[in-house]
Amino acid sequence: MQIKNLTSVALIAAAVSLAACTTKPVTVDTPGPGATTVQVPVPATPDIKLTNQVTASLASGLGSDAAGIDVRVEEGTVYLTGRVATKALHDKAISLARGTANVQAVVHTGLVVN
Repeated sequence: MQIKNLTSVALIAAAVSLAACTTKPVTVDTPGPGATTVQVPVPATPDIKLTNQVTASLASGLGSDAAGIDVRVEEGTVYLTGRVATKALHDKAISLARGTANVQAVVHTGLVVN
């Protein structure tokens, strides 16, 4: 029964992966102790795509300094949270986010300087 369920999940995952997609973790009950978490493809929404674009822009512009910054997007508004080492990195992160195509606004009140 469990193999049939995993096969069904795999077939669904393969079908969905044909479209532009991203992944999300799904916990699957398995025989024995614990459960297994697998990444299942899901259709990429505009917010997910924009999150990926802003994250890539920050990584490109800030390098390893972008590691402390979390990006969340809701309806084109980018929310930056986390910590950066200097005010210059703070300002550059905001500038990079604003410079990303399709960004409507940037909210950075959660981005603080250590």
